[in-house]
Amino acid sequence: MGVSKVDVLIKARAYVRGGVREVYIGITGSEIAYIGNEPIEAGNKLELPNQYLVLPGLVDVHVHFRDFDLSYKEDAISGTQAALAGGYTAVGEMPNTRPPIKTVELLRRKIEEFGKKTNLHIRHYFGAPQDPSLLKDALNNGAYAVGEVFPEEVLEYGGDQYLESLFREAARVGIPVIMHCEDPIIINQYSGPRGFEYHNAIRGPRAELACVHNVIRLVYRYGTKVHITHITLPQSISMIRLSGLDITFDVTPHHMLLSQEECLARAEKPAYCKVNPPLRDETTRRELLAMFVRGEVPIVASDHAPHADWEKDKPYDEAPPGIVGLETTAPLLLTLWRRGFVDLGTVMRAIQERPAKFLGLNVGIKQGSCADLTIINTKARHRIEPEKFRSKAKYSPFKGFEVDVAVVATILHGKLAYISEGHIDDATRKLLESSLPH
Repeated sequence: MGVSKVDVLIKARAYVRGGVREVYIGITGSEIAYIGNEPIEAGNKLELPNQYLVLPGLVDVHVHFRDFDLSYKEDAISGTQAALAGGYTAVGEMPNTRPPIKTVELLRRKIEEFGKKTNLHIRHYFGAPQDPSLLKDALNNGAYAVGEVFPEEVLEYGGDQYLESLFREAARVGIPVIMHCEDPIIINQYSGPRGFEYHNAIRGPRAELACVHNVIRLVYRYGTKVHITHITLPQSISMIRLSGLDITFDVTPHHMLLSQEECLARAEKPAYCKVNPPLRDETTRRELLAMFVRGEVPIVASDHAPHADWEKDKPYDEAPPGIVGLETTAPLLLTLWRRGFVDLGTVMRAIQERPAKFLGLNVGIKQGSCADLTIINTKARHRIEPEKFRSKAKYSPFKGFEVDVAVVATILHGKLAYISEGHIDDATRKLLESSLPH
């Protein structure tokens, strides 16, 4: 029997079934109850003007919400606000807070406390434990994956012998491993000058390629489900593809859109450009972006890694690595679409469809899925202003970048969870606020 009435009916242009079409989206409670070409009865009805486009809620597989002892950098509340302002309704949350989430007790505590602070869809990751036998209990207590596994941890816990045991146990238990792929021994072999301008040399391309090669070897041996995060090199992607193995991976916007040289030339502080793995040279950046445009990058993740601004004042060896990304990723990538560099389907597969599949989420604009929607204004040319971020970290190497798209509203579980202060006309704002529960 078909649906005859919904709580809220939205008539709009929407990205549905791989394309943009005008549809009616019906929401009842927290669920999408109706998708169709004809209107049905509703408690509230609204129609969005043509410059607005409804997308399924975006999904990011790699964010750092910090919290606990690092709450001065970010916490679950401010991280959620940043996610919603960026159009994201689901995230994979990294465990390298202080204390790191490497015991089942801390994992339970984190899940419980985050549950009180946020209603985002969150998959919690478990920190790489020195004793891989903990993985089974972690999985049974809510861990979705282990990692990201940092090179420093690998070195501290025993190098390749540790990775062998981690991959073997993860395969036995059935928990995915998320790898930060840089070989720690190669990094430590560097003996040249140090400084922000040498970061790409200090943690050079060879470190990433060696790690990717080793991961391929271990997956071939043990069959472990592995995701390599923030890949920076086209050669790494080619190696994974040629292996024929089921290894997933993601790339960040900053590695596709910023070279180290350009970033250092435009950023207010050089530490705003310090990220691990490093920003690469211009040729590598262009090749990586070209692979994304061709659809060869399956997932784009923000690697949202906030720090206090004063920490970015520190000298090179003391400044923490990380770029803030939740509120810039969608506008940057969707601007590439608006300017004709990439098709919308390629963007949406990278920031919604494939990340959702990786995280095992029933989301998307389809009947029966959770009512998570992102509304963008496709005619909202503006410059990125980090001081307006909802994140606690109000800085970005993308400051001043001109974008053509703005996230103006985010609906989470059928409720209006975010509405922009700008880039939305007053009539549409009032209509959204009056028609949707908050």
